[in-house]
Amino acid sequence: MEPQEAVRQLEYAIDASLDQTGQRAAAGYRPTFERVAERADGSAVYALACDLTDEVVSGQCPSPAEADATADRVLDDRAYTDGGE
Repeated sequence: MEPQEAVRQLEYAIDASLDQTGQRAAAGYRPTFERVAERADGSAVYALACDLTDEVVSGQCPSPAEADATADRVLDDRAYTDGGE
């Protein structure tokens, strides 16, 4: 998954789940998705998008700092399971 696709996925989830405008809220996550894409591959971006979407669907809108922490966890998990980079 490309970073722009991940942002779009979050836009839709926020629009459907929260009382916020998804386009504005999801734009703050773009740097996080780009960082994950640089350090890993599309499957890591997808995993991050799924984790953040799960949070949104449960009624929470993670801050960019919380999204960064989730990204770090996704990247760390990949390093242990597939050898990382």
